[in-house]
Amino acid sequence: MNITRADVNARRQRPGSAPYAFRPQQVPRALFVAELIARGFVHIAQDSFRGRAQPATLAELGTPIMVRTDGPADEIEALLRLRDGELVLIDADHSHVWIDVAARTRRAADAIAQRLRDRLRTGPTVAERVSLAFWMNGDGGGDVRHREIEAPTFESIASNYPTIVRPQLERLLSVKAPERGRLILWRGAPGTGKSHALRALARAWAPWCSAHFIMDPEELLGRGGAYMLDLLSWDGQAADRWRLLILEDAGELIAADARSIAGQALSRLLNVADGLIGHGTNTLVLITTNEPLGRLHPAARRPGRCLADIEFIAFPPAEARAWLAERGNARAIDAPTTLAELFDETDDDAPTTPHPALRFGFARALDEDPRG
Repeated sequence: MNITRADVNARRQRPGSAPYAFRPQQVPRALFVAELIARGFVHIAQDSFRGRAQPATLAELGTPIMVRTDGPADEIEALLRLRDGELVLIDADHSHVWIDVAARTRRAADAIAQRLRDRLRTGPTVAERVSLAFWMNGDGGGDVRHREIEAPTFESIASNYPTIVRPQLERLLSVKAPERGRLILWRGAPGTGKSHALRALARAWAPWCSAHFIMDPEELLGRGGAYMLDLLSWDGQAADRWRLLILEDAGELIAADARSIAGQALSRLLNVADGLIGHGTNTLVLITTNEPLGRLHPAARRPGRCLADIEFIAFPPAEARAWLAERGNARAIDAPTTLAELFDETDDDAPTTPHPALRFGFARALDEDPRG
């Protein structure tokens, strides 16, 4: 079967609009869909798990129709025809595997999915690392890729937070499957440790809650619904598992003038947190912001809506001096000092959290794309 650019590029073009960008990674999925339609398959099983799908392993599992790789050996997309009645699409990237299995019966599809899990799945992640799902708006819906990131225990970084902040974080990290309050607000000036605490939270909640970092909150809460539905319907491991949506530096979405700036983004956000959209999805939303309390919309802080509302503050002078003294620095501090400023006074590496550069499959093909 030949797939042409016109076949893959199904989106209508308006007169005078720029050509729709063709991406090579669309070909395997387009071929998968075309094959299952041609063969009359009506049952599809999907799964996602930590694992590896190397070309040699794929060749042992079935007859590869197409295999595309770019970069590391575990970045691969393959289309397998196991038998005439079975078709499999495998996408592996950074130690995570996604599979789509099409078959004539549900039993056959589930059996093949289980066989692939048994063969491709690897052991659990090491304790010092957690799997984080990175989401962005793709062609026709949400696009997700996983990365394993370094994540400290909160006990190991607790001293990096003032005494008024520390117990609030400890209470939040001890939560399991909350009964009420789905919105979490972290407020504070840059350099007060919000991003580093995110890693500790993801690690503490990993046994019961998956972490999802939203690269483009304005797109998720925009006019299109496919992106949001893809995110809220994706369970990865189990349908009853909780998910935490992380919207970092997204204070404009919950500002007092949010509706005039971001349209209906605030309403959609609150609907995900405790409205009709979020009901039954076991979804928590965490927003970090540098905005002061007075600039936040009161609806975002309504009683019963927030699981936690934590303000990250600078160290008071006495605590700042004690923090430095523990590290052999006797400098006199007489003003509130942020964690980042304290690390500047030491030889230690500050707990910065640069966002890992997302490297989607066939990264070279995306170099020209503004979202790549």
